[in-house]
Amino acid sequence: MSDAATSETARDPWIRFTLIFAALAVLSELVYYGVALESAWFSDYLAAVARVSAWLLSHVVDGVQVNGTAVTSGVFSVEIGRGCDAYRMCALLTAAIVAFPARAWLKVWGIALGLVWLNLWNFVRIVGLFFIGGYAHSHFQRSHEVYFPILLIAMTVTAWVVWVRRATHERFGESAPA
Repeated sequence: MSDAATSETARDPWIRFTLIFAALAVLSELVYYGVALESAWFSDYLAAVARVSAWLLSHVVDGVQVNGTAVTSGVFSVEIGRGCDAYRMCALLTAAIVAFPARAWLKVWGIALGLVWLNLWNFVRIVGLFFIGGYAHSHFQRSHEVYFPILLIAMTVTAWVVWVRRATHERFGESAPA
């Protein structure tokens, strides 16, 4: 077999992965903006995120209250709204895992653990923003728009890399690529 044919064959799985991932990523955005954001379910989900955030904060801040999607105290107030969810990072991780050639049970476990991982980091983000807003307000906007989104992206990539290493180790054993 020629080097060109070998190279072409080696690229096929990456082309397949890229096309499936891109299609699923676009589909998740269409669902997010076209269906989820305006649904009662999504409003309930954001209220649940607010309740969990308030519960976490109540362990270290006195007087934390939640009203719908607003979390308030004498320290600071935040509104859990569109973008305060981990949906988009979870959707991208799920798309990447589904598109990757691996066994179904590895995909299911990867998605389940990845969703838990990213939602935990989202709560770290919300609680962190609450404290930054209350105690270092001049840093709130940059933290909200730059630093914490970068953190969530990094945690998504970390989850993906860890999962791929596990999935390829399962598939190839000790000869798995580094």
